[in-house]
Amino acid sequence: MANAHTGAQSDDPAVQAVLDRHHQALCDAMRSALETAKRGGQLAASADPAAAAELLALLAYGVNMRSRAGGDARSLTRTVDTALDSIRNPD
Repeated sequence: MANAHTGAQSDDPAVQAVLDRHHQALCDAMRSALETAKRGGQLAASADPAAAAELLALLAYGVNMRSRAGGDARSLTRTVDTALDSIRNPD
């Protein structure tokens, strides 16, 4: 999916529509999981599941691209952990 977002084909309205649907489905799935986590006390009270879902979806795209470009796994893991820490319930 990351290639399709950045490639020449992304100018095609039909391709863009598929990419938009995929992104929305990913965000919807993450939002649902985050809402469940929030109800279970796993997220910070201030965490916005919809905004966090968008953040995590965009982070997933970036991690995918960096990992394929030779990014260091430990560094990528640290980045993901930092993002998750920003929404995790500190208690």
